[in-house]
Amino acid sequence: MPHHLIATLLTFGLTLRDRARTALTHADDEGASTVEIVFWSVGLLVLAGLVYAAILAFVNSKIPGIS
Repeated sequence: MPHHLIATLLTFGLTLRDRARTALTHADDEGASTVEIVFWSVGLLVLAGLVYAAILAFVNSKIPGIS
């Protein structure tokens, strides 16, 4: 009878360990993709700012020529 209890507890412990390892692994992957999204968003905002600055400089350089 004690052997069944030990076997059940061992199986439960191994299953719990595997579930925890799987959950932690997936949590790391989700965090990495969130960081990637933040980097892409910041990069696109910087690109949009550069385009805006270029258009603004072009328009400001043409304003003196308008009569």
